[in-house]
Amino acid sequence: MNGLTVAEIHERLEERSHKASRRTIYRDLDALLKAGFPLYEEGQGETLARWKLNRNPRINQYLALTARQLFALFLARGAVSPLKQTPFYEDLKEIFTRLSDRLGDRQVEYLRALENEVRFEPGPAWGLGINPEILETIRSACAEGQILEGVYFSVNSETERNRKLGPHYLYYAQGGLYLVAEDLDDRKVKVFALPRFRNAMMLDQPYLGKVSTPESFFNGGMAIYNGTPPEEIVIEFEKKMAHFVKERCWHPTQRVKSLERGRVEVRFELGNTPELLAWILGFGASAKVIAPKSLAETVRRAALETAEVYA
Repeated sequence: MNGLTVAEIHERLEERSHKASRRTIYRDLDALLKAGFPLYEEGQGETLARWKLNRNPRINQYLALTARQLFALFLARGAVSPLKQTPFYEDLKEIFTRLSDRLGDRQVEYLRALENEVRFEPGPAWGLGINPEILETIRSACAEGQILEGVYFSVNSETERNRKLGPHYLYYAQGGLYLVAEDLDDRKVKVFALPRFRNAMMLDQPYLGKVSTPESFFNGGMAIYNGTPPEEIVIEFEKKMAHFVKERCWHPTQRVKSLERGRVEVRFELGNTPELLAWILGFGASAKVIAPKSLAETVRRAALETAEVYA
């Protein structure tokens, strides 16, 4: 194949009633290169340079991605960096390596350029202290519906004891991995942090209990705590925090309303949980609970206790 010059490509498009400037054609050719298609250019100048398709490699041998998809891949790769001290990191790194091996040279160059253009905050590490073997045992118990037995450390009682659990599912929240399971001693569904398991064994005994859903079990909570029944929470934020608050989705029930003087009002359908209290206190004097009064009083007491620490 002799290839086509940009002028010839433009002419053929015109013959087919497609309107495209030569500038657009150059942009599209560049996009095809970045997407990994084996195009190459021979010669110089608009009338002499001919664009050709390398017939030797098959296109389906490559992972053809657009520039925006490459950027998304780069962001995904950077987002997993907080997992470096967990059992997942090496597996994820291997996945991204395999993806990179399928990219064309131009795509790899684009990813390398992004490393100098986009940086990631170190942030907190995720899922520390998880034993890979315990994780696999618990995951298998969830998948096969078998009763799980293991020694678990309770933060509330500061004790370790053997537990028999009816596993429901693993739940990822706020950088941690948790097991939602029925405690077969008191028949209550609870949340167990994976790093607090000292050991775990899947028994040859099926779990016959009803498995909950995250929507029903965590109803009214912001993450992993269960609190009071959901009710309407109304919070006003001062101007300096207004943009920060409304540019993020903190909970699916969130509704935001702009107020005078640059303030915003945010409404949720939530229960009163330690996570909600900590979230409100994190904004300091920039957040004020309007309703319910019980939550406003809880925040007031917590703020006074905090102030007392620094008295």
